[in-house]
Amino acid sequence: MSPFTWYVALLAAGLLLIIAEVFIPGGVAGVIGGLALLAAMGLGLAVFPSPWGFLSAIAIVVFGGIALLTWVQLFPRSRVGKRIALRTDGAAFKSASPDRELLGAVGEAATALRPAGIAIIAGKRYDVLAEGEWIVAGAAIRVSAIRGGQLHVQTAEPSA
Repeated sequence: MSPFTWYVALLAAGLLLIIAEVFIPGGVAGVIGGLALLAAMGLGLAVFPSPWGFLSAIAIVVFGGIALLTWVQLFPRSRVGKRIALRTDGAAFKSASPDRELLGAVGEAATALRPAGIAIIAGKRYDVLAEGEWIVAGAAIRVSAIRGGQLHVQTAEPSA
């Protein structure tokens, strides 16, 4: 393959991978796409004659920036953008506070509480916070306080 064919292939692959990053989360496609664009810039600098290699690299940066800004402005307003974007930011979300009836309830640590973990109280799983020493999984626990929607537990003697 000729260097110009490699240049066009790297340029096209980089752009497609960066666009695919919107639909394939994780960052891998975007990073590989960015590296492909950098490789296209380097290949353009090495292969094209003196002013054209530099101009091709500048064009990739300038048009890439313009495309990115246009994308950021227009995509969230598009039909596809509205379907995949969050409608609320979640700042006003408040989790339900545990029932006050759980105060003094006895249960079992489902995971090690170091200091946070999961406990089973009255047959339900709860996120809890151990007060004092860490508690091993399987240990009997008692709800000692409910502060800010968080269950605080301590070790308890198993009931006979």
